[in-house]
Amino acid sequence: MDIKRIILNIRAFLTIIIGFILISFSNKVEAQEMTGITLGNYSGVTTILVNPAMMTNTHDYLSVNLISGDLFVQNNFAYIPAGDYSLWDAIKVNPLPEYGEDNNNFLYYDNQNLKNVVVNLRLMGPSAMYQWGDHAFGFSTGLRVFTTGNQLPWEMPVFGYESLKYDDLHNIKFDDYNIDYQANVWGEVGLSYAYNIIKYFDQQLTLGISVKYLLGYSGGYTDVKNVEYIVQNDSVINVKNLDAELGFALPMDYNTSDFPDSGPTIKGGGIGLDIGAVYIKRRFVDNKRWRRPCEQRFEEYKYRIGVSILDIGRIKYKNNAQLHSYDNVNVLWENYDTINFSNVNQLMGDISDVFYGDPDASLKANSIKIGLPTALSVQADVYIMKNLFLGGFWIHPIRLNAHTLRRPAELSLIPRIETRSIEFSLPVSLYEYKDIRLGASLRIYFLTIGTEKLGTWIGTSNLDGMDLYFSLKFNLRKGSCKPITYNKCYNNEYGYSDKQKRGFKK
Repeated sequence: MDIKRIILNIRAFLTIIIGFILISFSNKVEAQEMTGITLGNYSGVTTILVNPAMMTNTHDYLSVNLISGDLFVQNNFAYIPAGDYSLWDAIKVNPLPEYGEDNNNFLYYDNQNLKNVVVNLRLMGPSAMYQWGDHAFGFSTGLRVFTTGNQLPWEMPVFGYESLKYDDLHNIKFDDYNIDYQANVWGEVGLSYAYNIIKYFDQQLTLGISVKYLLGYSGGYTDVKNVEYIVQNDSVINVKNLDAELGFALPMDYNTSDFPDSGPTIKGGGIGLDIGAVYIKRRFVDNKRWRRPCEQRFEEYKYRIGVSILDIGRIKYKNNAQLHSYDNVNVLWENYDTINFSNVNQLMGDISDVFYGDPDASLKANSIKIGLPTALSVQADVYIMKNLFLGGFWIHPIRLNAHTLRRPAELSLIPRIETRSIEFSLPVSLYEYKDIRLGASLRIYFLTIGTEKLGTWIGTSNLDGMDLYFSLKFNLRKGSCKPITYNKCYNNEYGYSDKQKRGFKK
């Protein structure tokens, strides 16, 4: 089997996945971590996205999310140079720039570094959080689209850009290892709970958990342990060794290419978990009694530190799923440019026939498993002065196997001004521990919009990705409720806000 067929196979698979994503969700839009709507004290229910234990330490006792979303794209291969085009140009539907004799709309980084790509779309639907004393309860719904490509050999996307006629890469022996690509589309329905297990003088410790039922719509992966090949010319490829696995479960008929297929809409399912803990050093020792939820008080803090593990779990696809394996096979493929196929089963049968001489030999199972983008997350927030905070955020991927989606690493410092009516932050982040990015986020009452890649919007950095997030929700604030009676003899130990008490003293 030659590399052209391999490339066409991968290309067809990715085209199906990405094309479906774009068609199905182009009108729906999480930033990489959406720090502007997850770490502040007015974040409410969206705090569960980074740590379910944070629910008991917000300004709101009731928070209802109408819709929140994010679109994050990043790669280190293709780009448009800074100044040539920005995301504002895209919004204004300005034409893309053109480069070279072929009038390509982008360039590629000319180096031999391994390539990576991430596409992360997240939509948080109707969700709510309610706090009653030391207990907080949450309900959430969501839709997620996650695509990651890791350790992609530098020459493969160059072949895709220049075509296999690119003489500079002919007759070179490429020996690549541990390539993986995953794509997954799924829905989530979750329940969350947090409890203040320790509340002693000025210290507070909270534990939290979210349990999510996962509804897999489509997914797939390519896992290449080793591929050794030589592109001899534009019609001959010598695959000396291929040790790879390909699995997919798509909403299409593999014989007719009809979309969607006639089978179940949900192709797989699973369970996901988020667990977390938060330690708070409170500014005041205040354990006043209350009778109504609105009389609860926000616990102001000197600093807050949270630790969580996110997206523990996986989805098992059993409907319309195929798993193909190519175990250390090789082939000299001549005239590969004559390949032609009309449906998925024909494509996979032809590939199996080339490698094994049998169109059914590569098919090993009718189910696949794809792990969630599990990650360790650490959050910190320090009170500087009234309405001014300095936050910190660290997330690091945890991959349990090669078929696990990889969440990119990120380290952020987030200065923030927040009041009830307005909040503004300027996160400075280190993406994958090497790329510095500046972001911005603004909340006005119930609406938040932000980005962690500000440079791509104003044209000061290369356009090799994008990030945009938003949130629309309403909240009922702690310490803000009408008194049961205006009788000034009402017990001042509970039931009135500090503002009301100051009025009584006058």
